[in-house]
Amino acid sequence: MQIRNFVWYVLSKPLGDPGELAAKLSDHRFKPCNHQQQMSQGWVAPVGDELVYEAHGAQLLMLKQEKRLLPGSVVNEYLQQKIEHFEAEEGYKPGRKVRQQMKDDLIIELLPKAFTKSSRIPVLVFPRQGWLLVLGGSAKTAEDATTFLRTSLGSLPTALVNVDMSPSHQMTRWLMDPLTLPADWMLGEEVELVDEEKATVKVRNQDLLGDELTVHTQAGKVVSKLALVWREQVSLLLQEDLAVKRIKLLLEDDEPLVDGDDADAKFAHEFAISCNWVVPLCESLLTAFGGLDKALSGSQERAFAGSL
Repeated sequence: MQIRNFVWYVLSKPLGDPGELAAKLSDHRFKPCNHQQQMSQGWVAPVGDELVYEAHGAQLLMLKQEKRLLPGSVVNEYLQQKIEHFEAEEGYKPGRKVRQQMKDDLIIELLPKAFTKSSRIPVLVFPRQGWLLVLGGSAKTAEDATTFLRTSLGSLPTALVNVDMSPSHQMTRWLMDPLTLPADWMLGEEVELVDEEKATVKVRNQDLLGDELTVHTQAGKVVSKLALVWREQVSLLLQEDLAVKRIKLLLEDDEPLVDGDDADAKFAHEFAISCNWVVPLCESLLTAFGGLDKALSGSQERAFAGSL
């Protein structure tokens, strides 16, 4: 399991040991869509049979979603045929309520015939650090996962990671003066800048040390996304909300798997590698932005006093 993106949450209360977690998740196991469901979701085993995979100081949960593919254009095409038939039979156009009822009836009729598409959203918990990472590429994916996890557990004491310094202003400072970057970090080749009017400048595949970007920062634009490289090992795109995107490992695996290794062994190997770099990277990010917001840090320290 390789990490490509993540949305970062901070826990204000431990979620419990793997046995407790698995017991609660088991009541919300994944079941495929029935004929009239547009979407179904539930928990599946990340690997093997256990709903909670624990190794290297981390707990991995896996949310599976299945959706029926019923494009609006298809529904509208059939709806137009029904409207035309109604006009021919009745001699007048159907009203809004009648059209809506036609549409609802069509969806019920077409759903059992629609194809399904499934996806998985990994949720990575680091109990000792009090972190929860949703390994998805969008805020909606993260919200879907945390909302369903909250439903499954009864509560989910989390907040999006919040730091003591403004990420946007700190990243702008790094762009204007790369010498202010922490020792583990260097600039990549992508940046997005915005101003108060939401005017946006995007630069990709370009050296960010050029003078042309200075014009934009002097005009009041600040960084909303910045490509960074950590320890010459990991490249990523950091957003102003501290969501991390487009992660790429820059070094070759020292111990690559050989042909014939089974899927479980490959999963365990990739999971170990991911845990080995993601924790120190996140710790380095927190240090670069002055640590957690004081209020968030205080509540977490009280809740995790026995494990931090």
